[in-house]
Amino acid sequence: MICDAHVHTGYFLRAGYAEPFYYSPRRVVGVLNRCGVDEFVVSSTCAQIQEIGIEDIVREAREMKRLAGRRAYIFFWLSWHLYAQDTEMKWVDVGLFEGIKLHEGETPWMKQRRDALRKVLSFAAKKGLPVMFHSGPDEGCRPLELAAVAMEYPNVRFNFAHCRPMDEMAKVIAECPNVWTDTSYMSIGDFPKLRDYDWHGRLMFGTDVPVWQARETIGLTKRYRKYVRAVKASGFELASNIAFKKFVGEYAG
Repeated sequence: MICDAHVHTGYFLRAGYAEPFYYSPRRVVGVLNRCGVDEFVVSSTCAQIQEIGIEDIVREAREMKRLAGRRAYIFFWLSWHLYAQDTEMKWVDVGLFEGIKLHEGETPWMKQRRDALRKVLSFAAKKGLPVMFHSGPDEGCRPLELAAVAMEYPNVRFNFAHCRPMDEMAKVIAECPNVWTDTSYMSIGDFPKLRDYDWHGRLMFGTDVPVWQARETIGLTKRYRKYVRAVKASGFELASNIAFKKFVGEYAG
């Protein structure tokens, strides 16, 4: 069994293409099916494009559900222009979205939109929606900065995605019982380093598919299978699947 906590549909830059390439639900689900992925969290990069509205995001989510059903946990990528379209976040009422994705590099929630961020996270707490934050070494994205948000909203389950910097992320995981992380876009060579830390059962397998094609001319299925082999070799496969189920709120153990 493989559960992927970090998948995307939507527009990405792609090596060899002059314009962003559209990765449709059909294309992405096809890759996951070929690689034996059972369940996954998916959000759409279409949210970053100003011309795309909430109805477009809903339409794509509906197609994803048609193709993958309950295997897909769809997170609404909440960009600033989509938030401005619907500050009450009524998109949740369509019944397609099981979480929220926030990306500081796309909308500076931490640096410039703190009041709106509090409203979003209060909404997530009220609705029982888990929240994924892009994390990394940049200002506003560091795990220790995001930890303050997790502590303020202890009833919200957070995924501080990408597990970087690894030592800082491990410290946050130890201090915040409502924080998970994933391995998305991690170098396969760094997988063995995961054994150096205690992840308290909250490390999830993630890939960031289809991001690899932004920089490399490579088949997504081929690269994905390398990731699957890496997580199996790391010894975290079972633990990561359990972590995934707990994060999305479906753990029955």
